[in-house]
Amino acid sequence: MEARESGILTALGFADPYLTPCEPEPQHRSPGRPVDSQEGRMKSISEAALKRAIVAVESERLKHPVDLRPDRAQQALIRDGRRTSDKMVSGFLRHAGMDLKSFQVVQEQRGAVMERIVARQKADAVRRAAGKKDTVHSSIVAQSKALHDLAAQGDFFPHPSFSLDKPFLIWTTPLFGPTETVAVPFGSTAKFKFKTSRGRGTQKIGFYFFWTNSSGSYAVINANTFLSATGHLKAHAPWTFGVNTSHIEASARLGLWFGWPNDVASTDYASESLGTARALGSTTTGGDTTGCSVSAGVSLSRTMFAVPPGQAVVFEVAVAIDFENDDGDIEADFESGNFKLACPVVVVSLLNSPSGLMA
Repeated sequence: MEARESGILTALGFADPYLTPCEPEPQHRSPGRPVDSQEGRMKSISEAALKRAIVAVESERLKHPVDLRPDRAQQALIRDGRRTSDKMVSGFLRHAGMDLKSFQVVQEQRGAVMERIVARQKADAVRRAAGKKDTVHSSIVAQSKALHDLAAQGDFFPHPSFSLDKPFLIWTTPLFGPTETVAVPFGSTAKFKFKTSRGRGTQKIGFYFFWTNSSGSYAVINANTFLSATGHLKAHAPWTFGVNTSHIEASARLGLWFGWPNDVASTDYASESLGTARALGSTTTGGDTTGCSVSAGVSLSRTMFAVPPGQAVVFEVAVAIDFENDDGDIEADFESGNFKLACPVVVVSLLNSPSGLMA
């Protein structure tokens, strides 16, 4: 890990770059089933090792960002070409007698109006979030309780089920410190705001839970979780000659990490869209700013996943921000007022009867 990341982690309260402030809680089990203690499991698996492996895999993944549009590898060259074209067009219009300064003023005024409209939309979203905070909290608690109660019903699942009620890690990739994280049983939350004018990329914040198959045989599992997101997305594409675009998309994701400690990999994500904003600026229409309020609760699941005996599986519940800019910028705000992300629990249910996990 780079020194810069280490320093940021220390500032955020990490005594060591690989030690999380989230202390694990005992996980809730179905009645009448054997309970292997969290303390016992921690002796056979290191959270620091889990984090190191996750960081290494995520760092490699960042080298291959998601493309929202095809073939952007030559983005810098494309920008240079567009700017050269802009100069040619502006020179032609000036030679033809157009008052470019007045034209630019008109387009910038229109762009300012669009920005004010989106700012009011965001302010309204902040007020709505404040008015609904108790309702949203109650719904999260109710969803958590429902998932926990289902896991606790001995007759609902034919085999043991486990409620992972507190993440051992709340983490951003690339490292971009959230302003606030709370890791508590059935109520973990995070707040963060991300803004950039970079060409493209993905910013992610995730809640990480883990479970260990302490039996002597393979355990086949289903995993279910719930994620709540309240926030606002904005895309801004300033006026220019030619075309200028900006795009942001937020999605909820559930992925499983496995192969500890030497061959760590992750599954494909189960994903649900939370919102999208696209801005298009051009010579004749002026600059553009668009916004999207996010107020969503989504259920995510993965099925039929085999965990080898004695091995751990990490569940990543995340919000991913995919973005792409020409000369514009994007913003994802899950921080203002009562904006936040919440992930209360991951419920793991077994589909078979591995020895050592059954009553």
